[in-house]
Amino acid sequence: MALAQEKRGGPYSKDEREKRQKEVFRLHFEFGYPATKIADLMKINRNTINEDIKYWYSNIKEEIKQDSEDFILRQIGRLEAQRSRVIENITENKIDDVRYEKLLLDIDAKINSMLLRINSGAATSESTEIKEDVIKDIVLFLIIKHSEDYSLKKEEIISEIINMQQCTIAVANEIFSKIEILGLECCRKFRSHEFVYDLLEFAYLRRYVQADDKFVVIVNSLYILHTHMRAEKIRLNKKYTEKHGDKEKWTDKTFEKYDEEKKTEMKRYAEATSKM
Repeated sequence: MALAQEKRGGPYSKDEREKRQKEVFRLHFEFGYPATKIADLMKINRNTINEDIKYWYSNIKEEIKQDSEDFILRQIGRLEAQRSRVIENITENKIDDVRYEKLLLDIDAKINSMLLRINSGAATSESTEIKEDVIKDIVLFLIIKHSEDYSLKKEEIISEIINMQQCTIAVANEIFSKIEILGLECCRKFRSHEFVYDLLEFAYLRRYVQADDKFVVIVNSLYILHTHMRAEKIRLNKKYTEKHGDKEKWTDKTFEKYDEEKKTEMKRYAEATSKM
């Protein structure tokens, strides 16, 4: 056994300390031995062993925390994707079923539960100074990105902040809290069984934009384009359904024609957007 020589305390050289700590790591984390047994096996003072174990726990604490946060983010992403699929299925197939409503509520409950875990971890995070210029850039970017519907849920805003700032969940929560303090809470609305935040209303509130700004004109134009695209999609679905019946009955050739027309509309939409 390494470092089994009689040594009841320091001082240790740097090499000796590193070898001792590696052996303590192996015995404690791989074999599950307590400090008392490790002290007996290595013939080293138990206080020294306890300090080594504390050292390793301190080192891996941040890694474990980050892994946990990443896992929660991935889970939220999967749930959001599942939620979108359910809504799309309801919308496209015009389903009016309580089971689907319950499924949506269950998904939202899981997302909210995960956000509570994130928020509890954020409570112990170090405070950082957040400038309003950064918040302004975030808000205006999200309004443009989500011009089809710039009223977002809390978890959507936090996820976007993490992506934009390349920060941890804790920091993203701090930024969101600062936005709330600046007045975002005044722009919260209850819609379709959930709370959302109207980012354009918040931008007006903080005077990031004025009604006649070019930014607002572009946002309104994008919204009109999105509305047009939705209408075109409905029109196209109706046209093909009336001509070919339900989608389940369509042939491969029908699907190809449908996709071609849809791509043409998307191209027109992209060209119109690029001219703004």
